[in-house]
Amino acid sequence: MQDKTSSGAVGQMIHRIAEGVALLGGLCLLAAAILTGISIAGSVTYRPLPGEIEVVEILCGLAVFAFLPYCQLHKGHVGVDLLVSALGKTAVNWTQLFGDVVITVLIALIAWRHWIGTADKFGNGEFTPILSIPIWWGYAAAMVMLAINVIVSAWTVYADIRDIREGIAIEPSLRGHG
Repeated sequence: MQDKTSSGAVGQMIHRIAEGVALLGGLCLLAAAILTGISIAGSVTYRPLPGEIEVVEILCGLAVFAFLPYCQLHKGHVGVDLLVSALGKTAVNWTQLFGDVVITVLIALIAWRHWIGTADKFGNGEFTPILSIPIWWGYAAAMVMLAINVIVSAWTVYADIRDIREGIAIEPSLRGHG
C-alpha cells in the first residue's frame, strides 16, 4: 500500500482516524495503569478503589478494539511468508490482497455479531456489580471501534487492488520482510 500522502484525501482521513483511535487506545491503557496503581497504593495505605477492576476491564477491552484499525492499516497482523517472498512481487501482492480480504470479512463478521451482543446487553439492562455502569456502554464504544476497523479494512483491500493495478509492490508488513 502506498504511503498516506499518495492515498488522496480519503486515504489521509482514514490514516488520521486510525491514528487517532490508536491514541485513544493508548490513553485507555494509561488510564487503566494509573487506576491500578492508585488502587494498589490505596490498598497498602488505606483501602483500594472500589470498582477499579470494572473500569480497568472496560478500558483494556476498548484499547484492544482501538488498536485494531491501526494494526490493519499498517499491515501489523501476523503473517507467514516462508515461500511467498521468494516468488516475487506479484505473489506477495496477491497474498497480501487475499489476507486483507479475509481479515475484512472476519472483522465484518465480528462487528455483526458484536452488534447483536450490544443490542442484547442494551435490552437486558445489565450493570456492573460495584459501580453500576451499564454493560452496554462498553459494548457500544467497542462497536464504534469495530465499525472503524471495518472501514479501514475495506480501505486496505481497495488500496491493495489499486496498487496491484498500478504495478506497485505492496509492503507485506509493518516492518517489512527481509
